[in-house]
Amino acid sequence: MAKRMFSWMNPKLEVRETEKYGKGVFAKEDIEKNELLAIFGGYVLTLEEEEGLSGEFADTGVQIHDDFVLTSKEQKEDTDCFNHSCDPNAGYNGQIFLVAMENIEKEKEVTFDYAMVLHKAEKSREYKIKCLCGSEKCREYITENDWKIPELQKKYDGYFQYFLQEKINKLK
Repeated sequence: MAKRMFSWMNPKLEVRETEKYGKGVFAKEDIEKNELLAIFGGYVLTLEEEEGLSGEFADTGVQIHDDFVLTSKEQKEDTDCFNHSCDPNAGYNGQIFLVAMENIEKEKEVTFDYAMVLHKAEKSREYKIKCLCGSEKCREYITENDWKIPELQKKYDGYFQYFLQEKINKLK
């Protein structure tokens, strides 16, 4: 018997192989702006605990607070397959809801910018990975400080993970 999933993904989406970086999430049908794409659930772990996960569960958590993530750790879920793009078509509404930032055409990959969720925690190691998105707007590297970039704050206003949006709002 399959284990119960913690997360939900819109039935208009499916996981497929990408051409360059493993699995990704793609639209099976056209999706309208602000349509709900996914609801993230999972185990609540500290960032330090998440760093101890390995294999298919390493680096799949969604940061929901300065020091906490929601993540899978026993069974991979479809929502673990959303990839990063420096030119995304999805963003956050609150802490656990991923929504379309624009109309998304059938067959297009659904992505969000990891800048919308990453923040440096006191006890965690530095997060910096090479970006593979290939967009014209590619920043080349993804870090936990990208949310501080003024252009991204303006572009993604209202689509950051709740705890980051609150930090940004205080800076205004």
